[in-house]
Amino acid sequence: MRRILIVLASGSLIAGLCTAPQVSAASGARLDPFAGSHTQVAAKRVLDTRSGVGGYKGLVSPGHTVTFKVSTAAAISLQAAIVDVTVPTPAPAGSLSVYPAGTTWDGRVTMTLTGGGNIQQQLTVTLGTGGGVTIRSNAARPTNLIVDLLGYYQAGTPMVTGMFGRANGRVLDTRKGIGVPRAAVGAGKKVTVALPGHAGIPAGGAVAVVADVAVLAPRHSGQLAITLGDGRLATTRLRFVGNQTAPQTMQTERVVMLGSDGRLSFTNSSASSVQLVVDVFGYFLRGGVPPGGYSGYYIPVSPQPVTALVLHGRTPVEFYPPYLFKGQGPMNLVFTTDRPTQSVALGINAPATPWTGSPVLSSSPWLQPTELTVDAGRSSVFIRSLIDTDVALHYYITGVYWEGVI
Repeated sequence: MRRILIVLASGSLIAGLCTAPQVSAASGARLDPFAGSHTQVAAKRVLDTRSGVGGYKGLVSPGHTVTFKVSTAAAISLQAAIVDVTVPTPAPAGSLSVYPAGTTWDGRVTMTLTGGGNIQQQLTVTLGTGGGVTIRSNAARPTNLIVDLLGYYQAGTPMVTGMFGRANGRVLDTRKGIGVPRAAVGAGKKVTVALPGHAGIPAGGAVAVVADVAVLAPRHSGQLAITLGDGRLATTRLRFVGNQTAPQTMQTERVVMLGSDGRLSFTNSSASSVQLVVDVFGYFLRGGVPPGGYSGYYIPVSPQPVTALVLHGRTPVEFYPPYLFKGQGPMNLVFTTDRPTQSVALGINAPATPWTGSPVLSSSPWLQPTELTVDAGRSSVFIRSLIDTDVALHYYITGVYWEGVI
């Protein structure tokens, strides 16, 4: 087993991580400094239609739904959860829609299925009736569904900067003129959209949003850069693969950093026009200076490249992500390869949490790069490829959760 020690000397990252949390209380509102705080948990299976975990057993037919509850610690009221959704091999083509239990499906797609192997994606889902979640299958044929709980956000209106709040709405659709004038984004062109005051995001702004970004059926391969007003990347570039005969939609969920003006620009680097759709499912508050220390809030940073490593077959590698200060919690890491057409299946676990044999990341080439929240702030992490061919892997830090005080 190889060991890799990562040393990161990035002034911008350290400055971003050491920014103090802030608080914003409406006049007359009761201050709940922990509303919206994040808690990471050891992966717990809450739905498996193969075995009946979650109350449903059997293949889920196209157009049908499955509703299940997200188990939580006693006496904690939740507003959203971070889950890993898997469609096991052989995954059909189509899509899934994930939304709060007790609400009506609004037609939006949350996860694209390209067919073939195991398809897996980490999602932030808001909870509905009884703390439940509903998944609707829009797949081409019946399929099994697996969901693991990875973390959650405490209920309440956020008062401290970096705490999570619910949002729900489409902020950009170039096909319909939502957020920008109605027109495809030309080759090498960009569009800019303002987020504060839309889709439940406070008019006072947010430091980041949880967003689902889709490039619809691109004709040529390329990348989508999402940037702030000063030109910094708000998240890693999203790669998409064009196909002249059977165009595929590239869709992924990210925590996207916002600047002080709350605007994001989307630049299309491909050789042809593309249509873009962006849905927002949550935000992390921007506010004023707090009276004391808090935990469980998110600190976004402009994506920081950390390292590149080669996984040789199924041999695990141990590496040490940057440990910058006491109190650092789970990190948001974006994993990708240097080959756009290479599928990826990875197993990742901390030393204190033995690997169960199930992948935590697997995707077709259409879904790369993929963001994960990894509890890697205190020690090393084991990472292994679950395919026999070599994988040249890159990862980037896009933010961390604070779990203590200096």
